[in-house]
Amino acid sequence: MLKKFFFFWVNYVINNWQQLWRYGLVGLSSAIIDFGILYLLTEALGFHYLWSATISFIVAASYNYYLNKTWTFKAGGKLSKQVSIFLLIAGSGVLLNNLILYLLVEQAHWWYIYAKIIATGIVTIGNFIGNKYLTFKT
Repeated sequence: MLKKFFFFWVNYVINNWQQLWRYGLVGLSSAIIDFGILYLLTEALGFHYLWSATISFIVAASYNYYLNKTWTFKAGGKLSKQVSIFLLIAGSGVLLNNLILYLLVEQAHWWYIYAKIIATGIVTIGNFIGNKYLTFKT
């Protein structure tokens, strides 16, 4: 079973490497925007880290949507339907992101940037799957 699962993912990566590479570049640039705004709002402007995280996530997700639509997935389709699905996925993502941040900062007493790294890793996986198979499905 584990061998079958491993070969499934190896085959998937081989067949989708260009799309995964583009998604990774878009994701990296989105993360830079997300972390930059989070840090700026929290440290320079004194916002609570959860408000900062919400604002930075929305800005980065909007940027991410545009580049993934036009460059990564090259998706056509009805814009209103795509945006609706994207907003549901992004909304779920921001809720999960903030829950992880809250738990790691308030309960485990981590620095909010370290918590954001963990949250970003987890949320990115769900966002990729949701956007590939729901938002930008061809």
